[in-house]
Amino acid sequence: MALYEKQSRIRTGLGVPPFPTKEGKIMGVGWAELPQEIIELISKKLTIYFDYLRFRCVCRSVPETPLHLPPQFPLLMLSPKSFLDPSTNKLHHLNLPLSSSHRTRICGSSYGWLVILHEISEVRLLNPITCVTLSLPSLYTLPKFVRKRLKCNSNSFLNKVVLSSSPSLSSDFVAFAILNSSALAFYRKGHDSWVLFNVNGYHVWMDVVSKNNLFYAVSMEGTIAVCDVEGPRVSVIETTNSVNLGNQIYYVVFSGEDMLLVSSYQTAWFLILKMNWNTLKWEKIQTLGGKMLFLESRSSFSFSATDFARCPTKLIYFTNDVSSKDELGIFSLGYPIWVTPSL
Repeated sequence: MALYEKQSRIRTGLGVPPFPTKEGKIMGVGWAELPQEIIELISKKLTIYFDYLRFRCVCRSVPETPLHLPPQFPLLMLSPKSFLDPSTNKLHHLNLPLSSSHRTRICGSSYGWLVILHEISEVRLLNPITCVTLSLPSLYTLPKFVRKRLKCNSNSFLNKVVLSSSPSLSSDFVAFAILNSSALAFYRKGHDSWVLFNVNGYHVWMDVVSKNNLFYAVSMEGTIAVCDVEGPRVSVIETTNSVNLGNQIYYVVFSGEDMLLVSSYQTAWFLILKMNWNTLKWEKIQTLGGKMLFLESRSSFSFSATDFARCPTKLIYFTNDVSSKDELGIFSLGYPIWVTPSL
C-alpha cells in the first residue's frame, strides 16, 4: 500500500475527512479496519483506562489487559452508577450489577476490584470497569465455631477483604479477610473454602494491608499479625509502644516500603505513625516524602505525587462513612469508596 493511501486510512479512522487516492476515489475506513501495526501504535499512546476501554470497544484486536498504562488516579465511587475522578472533576457514569438490597454490602476495594458481600455469606469480586465478576467460596465453608456467629452478626460479620494481586493479571491470587474484628482468614484461587488463621490471644483487628505476598493485620493496640498463606502461618508482633487512641478511626497503608498507621479523629485531624522494624515501635512522622494517601475504611493506598503532576500535591485524600454523615475531603499536612481503575 502506498504511503499516501496509508495516511488516508489513518485520517479517516480518526474522524478526519479522507484524502483522495491517486485514482481520485475517496477511501473510508473504520477503526477496526486500520492496519494492525497502527492499532497497536495508537493503543500504546493511550494512558487512561477509560480511553483504552473505549478504543478496545471498536478495535477488538487490542489486548484485553493493557500492561503499559501508568498509575491511575483513584476514582471515588459515589453510587453504583457514578464514579468521580477528583483529578479532573469528571463524573464517569457506569451501571454496575449491584443489588440495592440492604443485605448487599461492599467489603473492600483492592487492585481495582470491589469485594461484594450478599445475604450474609456469599462473597464475590466485581471489576467496575469491565463488570467481570468472580465468585468466592461461601463464608459457611469456615469452621463451625466461626460459622455460628454469622447469623448473629448479619452481614456485618465480614469486616474487610483485601487481595494479594489483581485477579485479571495474576494466575494465582489470595483474598484475605477480617471476620467480626476478631478472626483472620484467607481464600486462595482454585480452592473451595476459606481457611482460618490460628492466632493466639484475643485481638480486635482494625485493618489489614497486603505487601509482597504477605498480609499485615493491625489491632486496636497496634499489635501486628504478619500472615503467610504458605503453611499457613502467622507471626504476632507485640510493639514496644501502645497506640490505643480510643474511638478514633484507623487506617493501615504501605507507602513505598514504609508501613503507616493513620488515625483520624472525626476527620478533624490526622496522626501518622510509621513502624520502625528495628525497635518495633510506632513513631510519629510529620511528612510523607512526596507521597499521597487515599484513605477509606474499605480501601487505603499510597501513590507518589510525581505520578499525577496535574493534581494538587495534598497529602491525604479521605472519605468517612463511619460517622453520622458521609464526608469527602483533602487533608493537607453510603458509598464513598476509592477504586483504582483496572482491567
